[in-house]
Amino acid sequence: MVAASPRSAPPIEKQLAELKGSDTVAGDGFGGSVAISGTTAVVGAPDSRGYGRVYVFTKASTGWKQTAELKAADTVASEQFGRLVAISGSTIIVAANGPRSADRVYIFTKSTGLSWRQAAELKGPDTDYDGFGSSVAVSGTTVVVGDDWKGSGHVYSRVYIFTKTSSGWKNAVELNGNGASLGSGFGSSVAISGGTVAVGAPFDGSKQVGLAYVFTKTGTSWDRVAALRNSDTVPYDIFGLSVAVSGNTVVVGTGTTGPRGIRVYVFAKTTSGWDQVAELKGPGSFSDLFGLAFAISGSTIVVGAPSPANARRGAYLFTRSGSGWKLEEKLYVSGAVSFGSSVAISANTVLVGADAQANWTGRAYVFAA
Repeated sequence: MVAASPRSAPPIEKQLAELKGSDTVAGDGFGGSVAISGTTAVVGAPDSRGYGRVYVFTKASTGWKQTAELKAADTVASEQFGRLVAISGSTIIVAANGPRSADRVYIFTKSTGLSWRQAAELKGPDTDYDGFGSSVAVSGTTVVVGDDWKGSGHVYSRVYIFTKTSSGWKNAVELNGNGASLGSGFGSSVAISGGTVAVGAPFDGSKQVGLAYVFTKTGTSWDRVAALRNSDTVPYDIFGLSVAVSGNTVVVGTGTTGPRGIRVYVFAKTTSGWDQVAELKGPGSFSDLFGLAFAISGSTIVVGAPSPANARRGAYLFTRSGSGWKLEEKLYVSGAVSFGSSVAISANTVLVGADAQANWTGRAYVFAA
């Protein structure tokens, strides 16, 4: 087990920027979702004016500047556009879960010298009052969308993989749990890195122990290669409520309702399959919410802990050390309410959301890892 312990604040120069939307107000929840790729940061404000907004920031020689505000072409009141965001290069994915008969996922793209534009609106091929867009991820020209409430009685779930073609974005593959139990929540969380997709099924099993599945791409098909379990599973852990993947490493989180609070487990691909190599644990109590959000890039994992206690609130950085993982440092901003409620990482840059800051106006913070 790798346990985090409170450490002194990182040098002040490591905090590069405090981001806020150009027109956000109290209640918008800016920072409720974050994503980053290279020099582009994306921040969702899902409660903005009842519709939701997404803001794009770009790193320039003078710092991080807002360069776009994204809106969908057909959003309606209470749509929560921006509840989830993801980015890979010049492609941004935004999920909206609103009151219509089917939820939506929007794709925005940017060409050199041009502004961000809506390139596609994705819908499940047979969704109706379902959870399409309950999770989203993107890598290159592949988009993964979870639908965790699928079918009659809301018991079956699916994950859809869309690929970019010369004629637009097409639904290429539909994944299922291949034996996941009814009501497993398969698709509650998804992640992708190149040809590897991770999918959480947190309610799988008679006592909601949970599973996480790994799929890899072979040619045009995606094959299930592993069903991950944590080494110390107990009932109602809801293992798989959140997932992340980078290369040959998969990170899986449990839920807040389990008897031991949230746990974060790290798995690595070996010659014998996918093996658990670490368990990351927070510095304090159940209420610190360590692991509510996490992300991975290469050999660095960032874990959010939006604790009600300011002293324990933060984003904890772990780095790979040999075959294990060690705590590197803690990032925090004193007084930033809900700091760590969302996190993202790209190479050496970390983005941390604090959606409750300033009476739920929200903020996001950029750090050099």
